[in-house]
Amino acid sequence: MKLKLLLVKTYYSFPIQLLLLHFRKYQVLLIFWAILFSTINGGFAKVFGGDALFLAPEYLGNVSFYSTTILGLATGFFTMSWNITTFILHTGRFKFLATTSQPFFKYCLNNSLIPLTFLLCLLIRGWEYQRYEQLSTVPEILLLAEGFICGFLFVIFFSFFYFFNADKNISRRLERRFGNPRNFLRTIMKPGQEHDENALPVHNYFSSPFRVRRARNVDHYNKHYLDNILKQHHFAAMITVGLALVFLVILSFLIDYDVCRIPAGASVMVFFAFLIGVAGAYAYLLQTWAIPCLLVMLFLLNWMTVNDWIDNRNKAYGLEYREKKQRPDYNVANLQKFFSAERVAQDKAQTLKILEQWKAKFPAGQKPKLVVMNFSGGGSRAATWSMNVLQRLDTLTHGAVMRHTMLMTGASGGMLGASYYRELCYRKLQGMPVNIQDSVYTDRVARDLLNSVFTALAVNDFITPFRSFQIGNNHYAKDRGYAFERQLNLNTDHVLEKTLKDYQLPEQQARIPMLVWNATINADGRRLIISPQPVSYLCSPQYQYPTRSLPDVDGVDFGQYFSAQRAMDLRITSAIRMCATFPYVLPNVFLPSDPIVDVMDAGIRDNFGQETTLRFLHNFRDWINENTSGVVYIQVRDTRKNDIKPIAKNKDLSDLIFEPLFTMQQHWSAMQDFEQDNQVNYMEGYFPHKFHRIIFQYVPLKEDKAAALSWHLTSREKIDIAGALDNTANQASFEYLLKLMQ
Repeated sequence: MKLKLLLVKTYYSFPIQLLLLHFRKYQVLLIFWAILFSTINGGFAKVFGGDALFLAPEYLGNVSFYSTTILGLATGFFTMSWNITTFILHTGRFKFLATTSQPFFKYCLNNSLIPLTFLLCLLIRGWEYQRYEQLSTVPEILLLAEGFICGFLFVIFFSFFYFFNADKNISRRLERRFGNPRNFLRTIMKPGQEHDENALPVHNYFSSPFRVRRARNVDHYNKHYLDNILKQHHFAAMITVGLALVFLVILSFLIDYDVCRIPAGASVMVFFAFLIGVAGAYAYLLQTWAIPCLLVMLFLLNWMTVNDWIDNRNKAYGLEYREKKQRPDYNVANLQKFFSAERVAQDKAQTLKILEQWKAKFPAGQKPKLVVMNFSGGGSRAATWSMNVLQRLDTLTHGAVMRHTMLMTGASGGMLGASYYRELCYRKLQGMPVNIQDSVYTDRVARDLLNSVFTALAVNDFITPFRSFQIGNNHYAKDRGYAFERQLNLNTDHVLEKTLKDYQLPEQQARIPMLVWNATINADGRRLIISPQPVSYLCSPQYQYPTRSLPDVDGVDFGQYFSAQRAMDLRITSAIRMCATFPYVLPNVFLPSDPIVDVMDAGIRDNFGQETTLRFLHNFRDWINENTSGVVYIQVRDTRKNDIKPIAKNKDLSDLIFEPLFTMQQHWSAMQDFEQDNQVNYMEGYFPHKFHRIIFQYVPLKEDKAAALSWHLTSREKIDIAGALDNTANQASFEYLLKLMQ
């Protein structure tokens, strides 16, 4: 009997009734908590490194006491926004609160089941992440935890102090309105009123963290009086929600200043605080009209987007977008006409001159090995792996590999590392004090890029999408694409702050290898080929015995097709970003064609850059056979080749439903590998006994501990990537290359 009574009291306690009410009403507000719980536990956005935003928040380039304090402040702000919003929505069902002192404090105390669970989970996961991923010491972790807790508690205490003063102001207003206590009691006490149908039964509640009190019956109170008390608290609460918007707007205007770029996890928390407040206010004010009004707003937003009233599309920085009349027509007929046989012949002749310049670097009469390099996509993991491999090659061959290299190409993060390494080599050739083998350069490539991107996503893209910056007479959106390039320049000490035309002459003189960036055109899957040199011969297959009068154009030479739009003024960081535009993380880049087309990650079409390389070798096969002693084809990839992921022995219902939909996405890289291996097999026939393929692949020391496909790397992941250089397969590849280069 006592157990039954205890269960009844527990069920009808205020904390349990509130928890059940959250799941019964306004479930959309729980989505924010679900996203946060899933993110910190390695579920939501794991592939993007989303957990790192909260478990290793960076501020001014470091995870420190200050960074976790800011995250704690933001978490406290989100928690109070959650409390405020649900307080506004639900207190009409718990009017006994109006008869208590400090009703908002009582509400928050009893509404703390979800926030406290999240805090406990965040602290535990943060400990594990810092200990085993960041390799932090126990004192360092305790200091980070102290910063987070201090920041969180500061917001909580400040909020309660604010609402305590609000209680005093409400009491003073009531005194002025009713005068003496007798008039007050006569007004509020009206026995015999109808029971409020919206009220939920509550037997007890926490009046303090360690004290439980019985909830008072308020049926004898004037209903309008109780509503008035709660509404005055609602007004005080709405002011707090408005502060979130003001804070986000201020951040967006100051985001160019390092000190104002708070950790991305904190920005997400503040953004969620604003969204949850807006969602709550929207539902509270519109009630049953909420969904119809939402549909109308979505229709208006779509209409304004279609009619260019709202245009925050990302653009390639340095490219001309103002002159619409000169834009090239993007259609099959115009592409076939533009990339004509005459243009191909002209471009091949120019590249042959570069090949002759490359050969002139070696002693007369010598037939050197021609090296081509491919770099796979894979975010910071691929960029860091590429730098590690290139630096080791430089050490082992004393710089000979780069001297023999004619072409570098690939996709996504690998091209970031390749672009940075080539620029360092070029600076060394110019006499600048650059030690190519210095590990500081690998550390710079491995620095975090995710924090800036997500901060801009939360602050700029959603709150102030109208903001822009100017290059010449062109305006470009100040969004997460801008944040990515800015942070990349900061990480690499601004050495990539160049344009395509800055590399035209050095490539023509063969002082540095030709480097080709690729992207995928969403409209039709064609490749966008970005190079300082004219390379139309890469835009269509060159059949030995053509059966068609018109070429099958499957690529677009960016430099020539958009020459009227000043293509050579394109920033190198924009070329890298176009090559590495992973869906949603970075915005698609729109190009000034007619109609406008947008591009994204090169990995959609070719994650290893092999198509570009194989077509280059095929076009110049005769010259290569006559003037070189063979081709050394180096592939630097951040995934294991011919890898088979564990196959489930038993399939559940979700597998049967969703596998047919996502099979291609799950095996995209493997399918590209199989197809390109077949192409490589044919290519070997053009260079009999003179084609040498060497693969350097990142294989984690532990199978289940591979570095994440993200723009953020942990300390453990950086060590793991560097350690992969010494595995058996890569050591054999280094030895084989040294043998070939002798």
